[in-house]
Amino acid sequence: MQQGKWAHRVVLLKERLQNQGIFCTLSFYWQRIRNMLFSRCVFGRGDIHVHHDAHVGGVEHMQIGQHFSAGRGLWMETISSYGEGEHAQHFTPHLIIGDNVSLSEYVHIGCVNRIEIGNNVLMGSKIYITDHNHGVYRGSQPDSPDMLPAKRPLTTGETVIIEDNVWIGEFATVLPGVTIGYGSIIGSHTTVTHDIPPKSIAVGSPARVVKQWDDEKKIWVPVSHH
Repeated sequence: MQQGKWAHRVVLLKERLQNQGIFCTLSFYWQRIRNMLFSRCVFGRGDIHVHHDAHVGGVEHMQIGQHFSAGRGLWMETISSYGEGEHAQHFTPHLIIGDNVSLSEYVHIGCVNRIEIGNNVLMGSKIYITDHNHGVYRGSQPDSPDMLPAKRPLTTGETVIIEDNVWIGEFATVLPGVTIGYGSIIGSHTTVTHDIPPKSIAVGSPARVVKQWDDEKKIWVPVSHH
């Protein structure tokens, strides 16, 4: 088995040299080595593959399953403190990622409380997932627009749960306090502001469910909105 794997790699190397030349081939493998070294240094593991330009903060508050991968521009952080002096905030964040999770380029995940991403989740590019906001904008005591946005306190107490087998399309935003159910699909440019049921397809801003999977008929059934 091991010999067959190496033989396959040799064939791929020869094909790459033939098609792309030695310079591009060396550049390709150098990038892979940099990514591998970065992932080992940051996460201390060999089964995680993250592009070396990633911004990763608060690894000690992350629980990551097997075979996690992310493309260029990843920004993934757990925030344990924000602000300075007497107005400083302190948090106990938990970012939990399951097995076989794959993120494309420029995904931003920010966690001050709890974000859970299940197994076999696939994400496109330029996706934002957060369990908090800068400031409060509802209720009887909202933050004033006269306060600098960077000085407004971060909101707390909400979670984001993305269950197993979810696929999230490009440019999607997942806001605090929502659950995306098992097997659901979030269309590109969608803003998820409320819970999405399992086995649903949701699109739009704010998101609305347009199809649901019928387990008996084995088809996606359109959802009518009156």
